[in-house]
Amino acid sequence: MPENGLMRQGKSWHKQNDLRALFKQYLEKGDAPEDIRWESLTTADGLPHNWIYDLYQASDGKIYVGTWGGGLAVLDGAQWRIYSKKDGLASNAVTCIQEGRDGRIWLATDNGINILAGGQISDGGLNGKSLLNLTFDRRGNLWAGCWRATHSGGGLYRFDGRGWQSFTTRDGLPGQEILKVFEDSKGRIWVGTYEHGMGAGVGWTDGSRWHNYNRSDGLADDCVYSMFEDPSGNMWFGTIKGISIFDGRNWHYLSSRDGLVDDRIYCMWIDSNKKMWFGTEKGVSRFDGTNWISYRKKDGLVEDLVRTILETREHDLWFGTYPYAQGRGGISIARFDSVKSLKDRVLDLLPDPDRYPRLDSGDQDETSSTK
Repeated sequence: MPENGLMRQGKSWHKQNDLRALFKQYLEKGDAPEDIRWESLTTADGLPHNWIYDLYQASDGKIYVGTWGGGLAVLDGAQWRIYSKKDGLASNAVTCIQEGRDGRIWLATDNGINILAGGQISDGGLNGKSLLNLTFDRRGNLWAGCWRATHSGGGLYRFDGRGWQSFTTRDGLPGQEILKVFEDSKGRIWVGTYEHGMGAGVGWTDGSRWHNYNRSDGLADDCVYSMFEDPSGNMWFGTIKGISIFDGRNWHYLSSRDGLVDDRIYCMWIDSNKKMWFGTEKGVSRFDGTNWISYRKKDGLVEDLVRTILETREHDLWFGTYPYAQGRGGISIARFDSVKSLKDRVLDLLPDPDRYPRLDSGDQDETSSTK
């Protein structure tokens, strides 16, 4: 990307040099890893469905995979454990996964919330609500964003351990269909909206009132799929027309004209090597504050539409994708060093057949998102 192509100017947007200085605070310039190696996980490897909505690694090291249509898949070492409606899930569309302070796993689904604890699924509330996102705030409250307003009412919900409180546009919420809920370092709760694809911008509350922003304020687009706060305290919003960065006063903008592979931004992640990754409709882009590198299906991704990103404890990057055709999609894993392949690591974890009796599926314990 040319030096002068980092940022386009517009209403209330900072100069390019100011934005570069911002990036240097938490991103580290570097070339693409030469030894990146791609691996894939699909239904052929034990996934219940190739439509991946969320990826989450819990404190116990297990990796949780939310699928749209196949329920929940839990990877514990080499073993998959699958949970579906027959196990108590409210829906086989699992859209978001979060762990509470007590170690219980909370699951947002297309038909309410479930809790996974001790290998058992239980009811978590909001029955009948089509939920897309969950987050725990610093006080331990659980926030849930609901969409499909015509189907289940939409809105934002907060659970304080005793009951649920609802928030709607009557309370100042920017819109009724919530795609993303996020708590920043100041304890403010942010939401991104969908509104049948038209969007209603973003908003935040400190508990007293809502403060909302939309395109007229500098947001790239009013339909906001993703957001996060960078180490400098700036808020990033992934929209269907690029990325908006808000420093509290001014707006910055990144798009495909700057180096993104596509402008529909479904997820964002800063990895342990101080590089940023963006999941889009046409692949995943990597940014080091100056240079862009993008990867698509032709480069090793199992599918181009990347809905969720996870960096594991082993520093591998997992990308959950949507299928463009039946039988496609799944998870792509990017490895950056000469570690063993997934198949080799799985074999290392299995018992030595000469020393241990073989277990069948009945003897095993619990070892085992288009929007």
